[in-house]
This record gives sequence, structure tokens and C-alpha cells, in this order.
Amino acid sequence: MKLGLNFLPTVGAEVVDGARYYEEVLDLCAAADQWGFSHVKAVEHYFYAWGGYSPDPVAFLSAVAMRTRQVRLVTGAVVPAFSHPVRQAASLALLDNLSGGRLDAGFARAFLPAEFEMFEVPLSESRARFEEGVTAVERLWRDERFRFEGTFHRFGPLPPLLPRPVQRPGPPVFVAATSSPESFTWAGRNGYHLMIIPLVANHARLSGLLAEYRRARAEAGHRSAPRMHVSYHLYVAPDPVEARERAAAHYEAYRELQIEAYSSWEGVESAQYPGYEKMLDAVRSATFDDLHAAGKVIAGDVDEVTDQLAEITRLYPGAEVSVHLRYGSTTHEEALRSVTLLGERVLPRLAGTPTTTGDPGAG
Repeated sequence: MKLGLNFLPTVGAEVVDGARYYEEVLDLCAAADQWGFSHVKAVEHYFYAWGGYSPDPVAFLSAVAMRTRQVRLVTGAVVPAFSHPVRQAASLALLDNLSGGRLDAGFARAFLPAEFEMFEVPLSESRARFEEGVTAVERLWRDERFRFEGTFHRFGPLPPLLPRPVQRPGPPVFVAATSSPESFTWAGRNGYHLMIIPLVANHARLSGLLAEYRRARAEAGHRSAPRMHVSYHLYVAPDPVEARERAAAHYEAYRELQIEAYSSWEGVESAQYPGYEKMLDAVRSATFDDLHAAGKVIAGDVDEVTDQLAEITRLYPGAEVSVHLRYGSTTHEEALRSVTLLGERVLPRLAGTPTTTGDPGAG
């Protein structure tokens, strides 16, 4: 089994200043690298305390690259709609060089209306900008002196991109997909890997979407084994009662900040995001106990967490699990304890769990 760290910051300047926060999470990354974790993943969000300390995952992961030696560095994810493809391709290629070829390049559409307003990008252009941006970045990594003729970007012919990525023809490409069939089908058709979040969709629905992904991938003739990241909040402690109580309190703090960010959906509907206007009510009504009972968050002592992670590998064979350890009001000390317990006592127990499959999510 492969286990990595996921960072979606949920703190603001009134809690901890940025410089201290980054130093603390870099310490977590260094510890995870030493314990044999597989990856570190970072998101792209702006302004809100829910995600706002991660506006530039490439910059953050560049710092992680300097503090680690083994972990893969995952943009989970960058947003093509908010960046010119030449800048995005070059920035990601630089990170691949700084890390010695350890980049997994994840891309997402974004979904908060307020962020689209910040960048003066209409929600109605979300999917088209996303698909065009990923296509252009891949071509910039791979091709030379081509002319790109897109709907939103037209450039070239250009000299070869510098720096060239270490990984040729380019870093592995991952697509963040949650509940949209179009996202799963498009990712499969293009042979991309997946990043999913079971917290926002139940396993039955995800199983159907993953079947569509596999079908589209096979029909397009992609034969290589796909990879998949699944993300979960996790809290582990020596005492199971403490673990669940603390996890619930931290998740409540996380949810309060999530509601603040999701409130930008109030009064907004978009054909690009059918049903997303209902997300705010869903977040408000979901309790930690409900999520834990449904297997959507992980909490407990070492034995319980080991069992919960083993169940995830049963549901999503071969998946690489990304755990969000510092969420809500979780302290650095608590997160560091979780890293140590996972590395010292959980990962050795899961060492024999399969980590690769040609049929992700076939459970």
C-alpha cells in the first residue's frame, strides 16, 4: 500500500502566520519522507481560510523537494483556468527538475464561484478552459515548434520549452474528478490518471463513475496500468476514544471554514456544475459521526486505523491513499504524532497490500 500526505490548509493568519505554518508542514513532509510515505500533495485555493494558505502548490512543493529525497510531489491540483498554459507548463517542468523527476502533475477545474470571479473567468467556461489547458501543457512538454490554436489561447510556433521536464515525454498527468461523468470519461479517453475524494461521493456512485473511466480508457486503446489517488481526513492516537473525540472536534472546525468558502455558491447555479448549489446544505448537515460510520473519514487507534485503511484498499484496489492530517484545529504536534504512528506502526502492517492494478476502483 502507498500512503501519502495531502495538504489543504484550514488556518488563517489569526491562528498561525504563514511562515510558521509552512515551516511546520515542511517538518511533516520531511518526517513522512523518512518514514517511507509515498507522496506529498498540495491543492490550489485562494483567500479563504479554507485553502487560502495554498495559492501556489508548485512553490510549496518546490520547498518540499528540498527537504525530501523519496516522496513523489503531487499537484493536487493546479487549475488551468487560472493560468496561461506556457507559464503552467514551465512552472511544472521546473518543479520536475528541482525534484529530480518526482512530479505527478494533477489538474483540476476548480469549483468555487468566488475564485472564478477573482480571476474574471466565467463559470460557463470551466470545462473548456480545463481541457484546453491540460492539452496545451502536455504539448508544450512534448512537442517543439508547434502552433497551438485553442479557443482561449493561441501561441507559437515557439522554441522548445525550457527547462524540459526530467520525465519524458512529461510527468504523469492526473485529473481531479468528483461527481461529473464527463470528467471521468474525458480522463479515461486521454489516458490520464485519477484523483478522487470519497468524502463527496458515496462508493456506489464512484464505482459507476470508475467503470465509465475504465470503459473510456479501454475504448481509446490505453493499455498501461492507470493510477488513482483517494483522499481522506485521518486522525490516529494511542487511545481510540481520544482519537475519535479529537478528530470530531477538528473536523467541526474544518467544516466551519469549509462552509464559509462554499457560501460563494449561495444564489449561484451553473450548467457546468449541476447540483453544486446543494453542496452547502450537504456540508452543513453532515456530521463527523455520520461520515465516520460511512467510512468517509478515518479515525481511531493504530489497530482501527490500520483496519480502515485496509478496507479502502479493498474498495479501491491499487489506490494510493492521501491522508489529510492537519485539518481544522489539528495542531502541528498532533499531526506529527499521526505521521509517526502511521510510519512506525501502521505502514509496516500494510506493507503487503497491493499497490498497483490495471483496474482501479474495481471493488
